[in-house]
Amino acid sequence: MAFMNRNLLAAIGVLAAVDAASAADARPAYHLSPGDIVEIGISSIPERTQRAVIQMDGTIALPQVGKISIGGLTPAELQARMETILPTKIFHQRLPDGREQMIVVQPGDVTAIVAEYRPIYVTGEVLTPGQQAYRPLMTVRQAIAVSGGLSLLRSRVNQTGPDPVDLQRDYESLWGEYTRDYYHSARIRAELQDQPSFDTKPPQGSPLSAAFSSAIADAEGEALKISLDNFQQEQSYVDQGAKDAAAQIDVLTKRQQVESDGVKADEDDLARVTKLFQAGNLTNARLSDVRRSALLSSNGQLQTSVELMRARRQQEDYLRQRERNENLRRIGLLTELKDTDVRLADTTARLHATSQKLQPAGATALPLPVSGEAIQTQITIVRKIGEEWRKQLVEEDSEVFPGDTIEVRFSSDLGRAASQ
Repeated sequence: MAFMNRNLLAAIGVLAAVDAASAADARPAYHLSPGDIVEIGISSIPERTQRAVIQMDGTIALPQVGKISIGGLTPAELQARMETILPTKIFHQRLPDGREQMIVVQPGDVTAIVAEYRPIYVTGEVLTPGQQAYRPLMTVRQAIAVSGGLSLLRSRVNQTGPDPVDLQRDYESLWGEYTRDYYHSARIRAELQDQPSFDTKPPQGSPLSAAFSSAIADAEGEALKISLDNFQQEQSYVDQGAKDAAAQIDVLTKRQQVESDGVKADEDDLARVTKLFQAGNLTNARLSDVRRSALLSSNGQLQTSVELMRARRQQEDYLRQRERNENLRRIGLLTELKDTDVRLADTTARLHATSQKLQPAGATALPLPVSGEAIQTQITIVRKIGEEWRKQLVEEDSEVFPGDTIEVRFSSDLGRAASQ
C-alpha cells in the first residue's frame, strides 16, 4: 500500500511539472525594449561584468565592443547574440605584476540577463499612485498592493473633516433632491411617450422613508395626469375646429356647385334674350332684368368661392396649430428633461463626495457605497503592442508586463443610472 501511495504521489508530481511547463510555454516571450537594463558578464573576466541601458534606438554600448542592437530580442536571443559576438573580440587582462594577458572568450563563458525591467505605472484610485519597479510574473493585484491598495481618500489623509452629523444631514438632503429629480425625470419620459403612468419604485439605495418617496411619486403622477388631460383637451378643441371647418367646406362646395349651375342657366337665358332683343321681339326692360339676374348669380358664386377659400385656410390653420402644439410641447418637455438630467448628475457627484467624507480619514479600501449601491472596481491596462498603444479591461489576477500603465477606477450603480 505504501508503495502504491509513493507511485501515486510521483505521478501527481510529474503531472504538476508538465502543467507548469505547459503554462510557461503558453506565456508569450518577453522582448527587450528601450529602458530595460541588461547585464553582460564573462566568467573568465569577472571585472568585465557590466550593466547597460537599452537606448531609444534599441542598442547598448559596451567598452571594447561598441554598439550592439538588441531591441526586440527575447532573453534567450540576447544570450545567443552575446555568445556569438563576444568570442570574436579580443580582451586584455592586467595581471598583478603589471603585465597584460590576452583572454580568449569561449561562448560558455558569456552570461547575458535582464537585470532590471522597465518600470510600471499605477494611476487612479490607489493610495500612492506613481512608478513601481517591475518583478517577473507580477500581477495587477500585486501592483495595486505595492501602491498602497485601493482608496479614494489619498488626498485627505491626516485631514480633519466636518462634523459627521452635518455630513449625514447633507447626505440625506441630497438624497431628497435626487429622489425629486428622479421621479420628475420618470414623469417627463412617460409624458413624452403619452403614457398615463410611470415606475414609482424608489431609486436604488435610497435611505429615505417609503412614505417620503411615495408622496413625491404621487405628486408627479398627479401632475402627469393633469398635464396629459390638459393637452388632450386643447388638441380636442383644435380637432373640433378642424372638423367644423371640414363640414363648412362640404356645405360650401355643394352650394358652389348649385350656384355654378344657376350661373350657367342665367348665361344661357341671357344669350337667348339678347338674340330676341336684337331681332326686335323683346323690350329693353326685359333684357335689363335678365342681365341683372345673371350678374347677381355670378356675384353669389364668387362670394361662395371666397367663403370656400377661407374655410379651407381655416382648416389648414387648425391642422397646423395641432402640429405646432405637439412640437412645442415636445420641445418644452425635452428641455425640461435635459435640465433635470443635469441636476441628477450634479446631485450624484455631490452624493459621492459626501459619502466619501463620511468614511474614516485615510481608509484604504473601496469607497463608502451611496446608501447600499453596488461599487465595482474597473481596472484598465495601457500597453504598447508593436507600434500601437492599446487599452484593455483586466482582472486583478492578470499578469503585468514591463512598461504597462495600470488605471484603477471605481464605478457605481448610481453613477451609471444618472448617465442613462
